[in-house]
Amino acid sequence: MRRNNYYQIHQFEPAINLLVCISDISFTDNVANFHLKQSKTDPFRKGIAIQLHKINSHICPYRVLKRYLEIRKTFVSSYQNTDPLFVSIGNLAMEREFFITKIRHVLELCGYDPKNFSGHSFRIGAGTATGQANIEDHMIKTLGRWSSDCYVRYIRNQPTSIKHAQQQIAESIYH
Repeated sequence: MRRNNYYQIHQFEPAINLLVCISDISFTDNVANFHLKQSKTDPFRKGIAIQLHKINSHICPYRVLKRYLEIRKTFVSSYQNTDPLFVSIGNLAMEREFFITKIRHVLELCGYDPKNFSGHSFRIGAGTATGQANIEDHMIKTLGRWSSDCYVRYIRNQPTSIKHAQQQIAESIYH
């Protein structure tokens, strides 16, 4: 049986499915805590806690998640804490393929070539953004849940960044 049809035929089981359930999220005044049951960066399958802090920015992950849950409650007649956090059409657990297909469609509408993007693009984008923001290496590893320095492969440097680095090196030699 193909994985795509699994949730359509079988009921979502929050205790065994790897997807995040609504009950896997808790909010305090300033932090939303996710509990991932397991991930590829959790070799002993103990679960991983991810924190989304309330930040003073229009791109605030805490506020976005809180708002998403509020909106979702208004569109679903039987909202339960054991439901999957992210759902697709028909309130089914959202699958990776569905998500990637929809993201690619939105990117195409925005004028980007969807063939240049995959699920891994999020890790590449996060690695690149943290590198451009001059986030310290140990914090990049923490945010991306990397146990090695493999995150360096994901950082894409713009030509202007390379030029700036070369300029800094040249200036440091002659001072």
